[in-house]
Amino acid sequence: VIDRSNIKLEIWERGAGYTLSSGTSSCAAASIVCRLGLCDKQITAHMPGGKIKILLDDQWGVTMEGGVSKVFEASLVPEFLEEIKM
Repeated sequence: VIDRSNIKLEIWERGAGYTLSSGTSSCAAASIVCRLGLCDKQITAHMPGGKIKILLDDQWGVTMEGGVSKVFEASLVPEFLEEIKM
């Protein structure tokens, strides 16, 4: 927690490792710090990959707003898709 409206995160995702940013993780962290009374319901999550704004409503619903960027591109061979259908 930086202050009542800002948190700083570094994220380790199971199966993926260190991740520059994650909306899901940021929303979860914002919900927790707000629920603990450490932050207000409008929070900016700061991560190495950027920042997002998170708004929590009175029923603990979450709205997230921020930019996106492509970090990976891939091509799948048809054989890979056939394996998935099995």
